[in-house]
Amino acid sequence: MDYDMLVIGSGPSGRRAAVQSAKLGKSVLVVDRGRRLGGVSVHTGTIPSKTLRETVLNLSGWRERGFYGRGYRVKQDISVTDLIERLHKTLDHEVEVLQHQFMRNGVKSARSTAKFLGPNKVSLTSDNGDYSEVGFA
Repeated sequence: MDYDMLVIGSGPSGRRAAVQSAKLGKSVLVVDRGRRLGGVSVHTGTIPSKTLRETVLNLSGWRERGFYGRGYRVKQDISVTDLIERLHKTLDHEVEVLQHQFMRNGVKSARSTAKFLGPNKVSLTSDNGDYSEVGFA
């Protein structure tokens, strides 16, 4: 199938480009080779690092110590399990929001690696070896 626009990567820029193009009536395909939509910022960059930082600050009561005193803590023993659990909840939520935004705006997505074959054509290869060619305007 051919599309008006093909976006490689579902990070912040790809996400905005895809949704805005769809809102302008264009058919859009987003190709991402990651396990899930969201790109590096969602899975290994900005959001995970900020989530871990905020979780520690919240569970340790750091922000509330000025009001409640130095001994205040939401949780006495913060474990790696606590951090990982919060991280997974946050990442799952971010991916769900992105999937819903794509669905609501009619943006299609493919989990594949894209390779340019020409100025208006790419090949898509999935992890299991499925191959297809897609044209775009």
